[in-house]
Amino acid sequence: MAQMENTVARRRLFRLKAAAEYLSMSPWKLRRLIQDGHLAVVQDTDGSPFLLDVRDLDAYVERNKRTTAL
Repeated sequence: MAQMENTVARRRLFRLKAAAEYLSMSPWKLRRLIQDGHLAVVQDTDGSPFLLDVRDLDAYVERNKRTTAL
């Protein structure tokens, strides 16, 4: 299990489902964030899967941290 976690921790690009799991949200919510321009994707050709940079995912988390209740 620890070996798998190390592999995931070193990975830079995630497919949509894995990125959604990384952010603890549904793939549909993540798609909406992408469509609304809140997250960038890597896509080498039309129709290829979305890839998300782990650094962008971490930046999204940092931008959305709150210290007070909503």
